[in-house]
Amino acid sequence: MQWGHIKSLFILSFLILNIYLLFQYVERQRDSDVENLDSGDNAPLEEQLASENITITADTDQEVTEANYISASQRSFTNEEVDQLNGIDNLQATLSGTYFILSQFDKPIPVPEDADADSITALVTPYLLDPDDYAYWGWDEELNIIMFFQRKEGRTVYLNQNALLLFYLNDKNEITHYTQTMLGEAKKQGNTESLSQPRQAIGSLYQSRDLIQDQEVTDVQLGFVSRINSEESQVFAPTWKVTVDGEKNYFVNAIEGIIYPGNDTEFLKMTLAENYMGKISLLPEDNELKAPATAVFNQKLEQENRSETE
Repeated sequence: MQWGHIKSLFILSFLILNIYLLFQYVERQRDSDVENLDSGDNAPLEEQLASENITITADTDQEVTEANYISASQRSFTNEEVDQLNGIDNLQATLSGTYFILSQFDKPIPVPEDADADSITALVTPYLLDPDDYAYWGWDEELNIIMFFQRKEGRTVYLNQNALLLFYLNDKNEITHYTQTMLGEAKKQGNTESLSQPRQAIGSLYQSRDLIQDQEVTDVQLGFVSRINSEESQVFAPTWKVTVDGEKNYFVNAIEGIIYPGNDTEFLKMTLAENYMGKISLLPEDNELKAPATAVFNQKLEQENRSETE
């Protein structure tokens, strides 16, 4: 074998060894950080939180100790499914590409001011494909958009543009349009991993100073957040959603400990401006839904821009 080949093999071997050692170091450091929350070097987490009047009313006794990463590709919708939607009274639907459905109500659907998650779900379910695959997330009042997130493996996929139902309301709180994207079949990836627990996720937020004095942890739920994106598929990590003061969400990767802030309005603005506007622009000019939807999207984005400058 030539010396050049031998040298290349040595370099590759050392590179693999270094990557392995780095991975082991990061894992041990993460485990050490979690242990330090209860170690003798620091006061127990409960005492640290109590000293700053931070309370926990969320259920932290959720016994989920192991899970897998999962992967999923975007689900393609068919013309037959769009025809099915067009057969529903008061609804027109069209397909942009194969992954994006745009629907318009002939007569807008009013949403009562006191509507809750169950009543909103019941209101929109008759107009949807696969409604049971989605769960109500919230009503963003700044943009006046109602959000539903898709669920996989029985858990919510958080803030993902490819697993999303959005309902667009006018200034009378009537739904005029909705858009739908969807992930296909989920597959487990790699080995089953040990998960951090809700208390540890809360501790991570406290250590990072995302959780501060006089705040309250009001909810903790396990779902998925996209960890790796590619054109073919996405990989999702089990992730704790930690809600503070009933309104602000943080997402803590339950395997790696990475913290992701969550802001519904910023997510919606990015989704509309960087993704969905492009989907609408691909529709033929003679498509009857293109111009009204473009006007709705522009109005939402302009409205938010005005509120930021005031």
